[in-house]
Amino acid sequence: MTGIASKKHRRSAVRSWSLLIVCCLMASVLTSCSRTRFQKKKVDVPELARLVVDSIQDINESEQYFNRIPEEQRDGLSYSEYYEYIRILQKMMPRSSRVVSFDIVQGKEKNDLLSAMLSNDSEEYGRLIMGCIPVQVTTTGERLSGTPLLFYLQTMDDGSVYLSRPWILSCLKLYAFSVNYFEAYSNENVTDVISLLSFTEVPEPLPESRDVLKEKAREMIRFYSHNVKSKYSEYEMISIDASNLVYLQPEVLDTQLQTSTRQVRFRSDSDDKISVVDPIESELRTADLYLYYKGRRTVRIGEHAAPSQLTNLFGDPITISCGPVMDGSFDNENGRRNILIRYSGFTITVYGVYHSEDDWEGTYTRFRIWNSEVTGIGASLRVNQTSWDILTRYPFADETGFVLELSIDNDLYRLTIDLDRDHANKDGSVPINTMILSRLHEGS
Repeated sequence: MTGIASKKHRRSAVRSWSLLIVCCLMASVLTSCSRTRFQKKKVDVPELARLVVDSIQDINESEQYFNRIPEEQRDGLSYSEYYEYIRILQKMMPRSSRVVSFDIVQGKEKNDLLSAMLSNDSEEYGRLIMGCIPVQVTTTGERLSGTPLLFYLQTMDDGSVYLSRPWILSCLKLYAFSVNYFEAYSNENVTDVISLLSFTEVPEPLPESRDVLKEKAREMIRFYSHNVKSKYSEYEMISIDASNLVYLQPEVLDTQLQTSTRQVRFRSDSDDKISVVDPIESELRTADLYLYYKGRRTVRIGEHAAPSQLTNLFGDPITISCGPVMDGSFDNENGRRNILIRYSGFTITVYGVYHSEDDWEGTYTRFRIWNSEVTGIGASLRVNQTSWDILTRYPFADETGFVLELSIDNDLYRLTIDLDRDHANKDGSVPINTMILSRLHEGS
């Protein structure tokens, strides 16, 4: 009996071990199947583009589209960040439009797009940009700018497509800054606008003078209040990427009070510093078409000129000289030429007929002042002043190299102010070398 019981016990133990091994094998298979089943497969370029486009088309369903993107292709991007990014991309769509289709931009068109982005001061994003995949979205409506609606996907080192979180966060930062920027002008708050001036890109260093900054701020507010006729909600977002955000203002009055469009650009550099390209031209004022002498208004550029008039106003000139005939008549007696009348520290140029120093007539075409404290352009511009004095009257003269223009009929009037940049003052202002007021024909 003992032997039979022992054999039964051994057979029972073998069956138990066999069952345990089978269970372990089954559990291993099930676990492997479960991992295979629930691990998301990477999406390719068309699929990732489609998920983003579908989110743009219906942002209320964007979370489900976001969840279909594998985590490794989100680059740590949260849904809230994705949602804000989609909301920005939607702003590029024409009003009341819907998505019709999308295309992956390839070949030369792709290279041209990415190269243009590189040339726009964005070298710090070079590697990321050249690895981008542009996606062009077609909608039912037409964009005011006439440009295609584009967004960008990025690629990993192994060629896999993904959404770069740093790229998207830079876009979000640019957009948030732009909203605050335009809001400051809408609120017409001088203090807020002054704080924004340090972000604007201009050819000249920003003046340290508080008075100049106030004038710049007031002029910017005046421009946005009177010249920009479009509401912020009517601006078109032309494009956005990690380093550039460009808006189109569709209805803006130019200096001739003609309606035109205008662009404002926001940039982000490698240090995450944002700058703004929002140029405003200072137009030469008609009051500054006059030559002032000892506090009195005298002659206007473009007016008729004669010797007796100048003698009465300025006294006898130091010299009077004339150039060759320039009207093509080859008539030395009655041909029109430049006549240069020189006084102490300034000259007057007349274009007309010259017979002698006391017998000539024509039209004032040029006033040049270089060393006269009693002679000026208009009532307030003198050569013994500085760049800050010019900016107080013309707050954005620094954006045009201190060259101011005015068009009247077919004539162009230009004031050119040459600065002595080699001898800047301690306060940062720059002395004036010469001032030249000229009358030119359009296109000159």
